Amino acid sequence: MPDMRITHRQIEAFRALMVSGSMTEAAQYLSVTQPAVSKIISQLESELGFSLFERRQGKLSPTDDGYILYAEVEQSFAGLERIKRAAKRIHDRTAGSLRLAVLPTFATGFIVHVARRLYQTVGGLQLSIQAYNSEEAVELVASGLCELGFAMTPVDARRVHVGPVMSVPSFCILPPGHRLQDRHEISVGDLAGETFIATAEGTSSRLRTDALFASMNISRRIQTEARWSLTISEFVQAGLGCSIVDGFTAASFADRGGLVRPLREKLDFTFVCITPRVASKSGTIRLFDEAFEIEFAAFQERLKALQHTP
Repeated sequence: MPDMRITHRQIEAFRALMVSGSMTEAAQYLSVTQPAVSKIISQLESELGFSLFERRQGKLSPTDDGYILYAEVEQSFAGLERIKRAAKRIHDRTAGSLRLAVLPTFATGFIVHVARRLYQTVGGLQLSIQAYNSEEAVELVASGLCELGFAMTPVDARRVHVGPVMSVPSFCILPPGHRLQDRHEISVGDLAGETFIATAEGTSSRLRTDALFASMNISRRIQTEARWSLTISEFVQAGLGCSIVDGFTAASFADRGGLVRPLREKLDFTFVCITPRVASKSGTIRLFDEAFEIEFAAFQERLKALQHTP
């Protein structure tokens, strides 16, 4: 089959006729006469080799092939509209959009503060924030589906650009009325034999926690495993066991009235910011970095206070 010679004008006329359903309105939209629109559509049908419209009871109706082609045309025009909006934002000096793959623990509240500060700085910003585990975040950023993400260490630096390592301490969270609630600090040894809500087996957090208990020869009774830290804290608050969680989850748990105690042993939650290797940082990402740095510094001060709260 020889290459088709389809023009943008033909597609524009086809779309106008599909949207309006009338030769008269399509002609007005295109600023041409009705015979001109009819001629353009006939030329397009001839080039395609199939009919796009048929007359039924004096009305012009799309054929099944016409509907199929229209779906493809709309996708192209939607892409063109996105380009137009992006160009307008650039002209107006606004930031556009940013797609983020964040760790689930960020979604418990911390990322809201970062977004709020960013919105106050940048006009017209659109954020898409989705929670993923570290492996998924690396995959999304490496493929370009997200412009920025966060992942727990270690991260393969051959796939994504990796920022400096950041960390927050871990805390012990307790159910209401727990026997350890009067302690100002909890040691792993205090949790011997306790019913424990653990992160899913094989995750980085689980491996580090298991290693800490093993190094001290302490056993706990794992009754429930959960993938997300928010789920773990909900189980603890329901009185189904205690747990050790990162500082982000602990702060959110404390905000909801949960019992949070510092962990005597060092068990840091370490993570990095990741961006695609093939692209330089946009102005939007740099602004996000600044907002994140300010909010993270404030959050670390809050954790220090949480560590010393009686």
